[in-house]
Amino acid sequence: MGQVKQEWIESEARGYTLPEYGEKNVCSNHFDDSYLKQYILDHSIAGRCSYCGQKKMVIDLHDFMEYTAEKVTGHFGNPGDEALYLGSSFYDDEDEEVSGFKRIGSFIAPDFAQHFESTQELLYELDLISDHETLNQDIEDCFHNDEWIQRHAYMMTKGQELTFLWELFSKMVMHEQRFTFLKRLEFAGEKFSEDNGLADILTELGGLISKHELSMILPISTVLYRCRFVNGNGNVTSFEDITSAPDDKAKQSRMSPAGISMFYGAFDSETAIIESSPSATLTSSPHFIGELKTKKELKVLDLTTLPQSSFWMPSDWEGIGFLHSFNFEITKPIERDDQIHIQYIPSQVFTEYLRHIYQSTDERKIDGVIYKSSIKGAGKNIVLFYNQRRSAEVLELVDLSSVPAK
Repeated sequence: MGQVKQEWIESEARGYTLPEYGEKNVCSNHFDDSYLKQYILDHSIAGRCSYCGQKKMVIDLHDFMEYTAEKVTGHFGNPGDEALYLGSSFYDDEDEEVSGFKRIGSFIAPDFAQHFESTQELLYELDLISDHETLNQDIEDCFHNDEWIQRHAYMMTKGQELTFLWELFSKMVMHEQRFTFLKRLEFAGEKFSEDNGLADILTELGGLISKHELSMILPISTVLYRCRFVNGNGNVTSFEDITSAPDDKAKQSRMSPAGISMFYGAFDSETAIIESSPSATLTSSPHFIGELKTKKELKVLDLTTLPQSSFWMPSDWEGIGFLHSFNFEITKPIERDDQIHIQYIPSQVFTEYLRHIYQSTDERKIDGVIYKSSIKGAGKNIVLFYNQRRSAEVLELVDLSSVPAK
């Protein structure tokens, strides 16, 4: 067999063709993804970029595509190789639907399988797109497939399985079993899947929190703000009036059910005001703003500083991606009124896990959670796991001001 034919066979098997070595160079300035930029810088030499023409640290396009194309084709392939072929008498009607599956031309795959109708669509999804049209075309021309689907399309990826388990868990605690779910076999340390060893979703979340060091120490004298609106002749004059509600008056909130009091605050007064009352009352009711300081160091989970989720990060990009979707789920807007909102229950159970079960690497208990406000234009919120009585151990009132109704 000739060398040219052998190279062609190997190229077809890989799913991509590499450009000639020494033909073109590319610099990191053309890409947005920080991990791609860093890869180029880590493997670059001084030279001239073939696309912007500037003297830069550049990587040979052959080497760049060898790295990127190998990773792409390791996770995505041709639907003809990964999906199930539709027999001539099965699923013939193009309008026919099969629950849990989707049609991809002459093939069928599970709904969860990532599918892309073109190479360009896949490259956009993976952020393998530059600011230069010729470079984009050179990258796209390396790949053989016109259509793509995730490898092993009938098996969930780690990220997909974590998402599925969270959805399963949320449905269970909202609609099926709430107070005794830990008694269920699958939430008692047994494995959901012998293939990948995933245990219960709360333990998985705890592992991701520890692995990516998402907890931090809130230093002494950190300033927090809390706002209270009052009706009629109500007044706020003391620490007890502005801190966590009394246990018997604690209403349900994002991280706590009714009857379990916690301190909800913000890192700026504007966010505290917005978070404390529906917008309709902002001008019609007087409100009081308390400025408080922490009296001791507190260990908190910070959901506002998640690492960038990128296909090109060295490891666990799916775990980070799941953390972003989980963060969105537990902080998304929910109608604020006196109705019971079961959508809060999964995040409330997660908070219980953090308070009473989660073990950090230093074995120190988590004192609270920092999370981004779900209200447009607002900043960061914090919940501390301290009721009215115990909040005095960790917080002190610095200033209390009133703003009259307009």
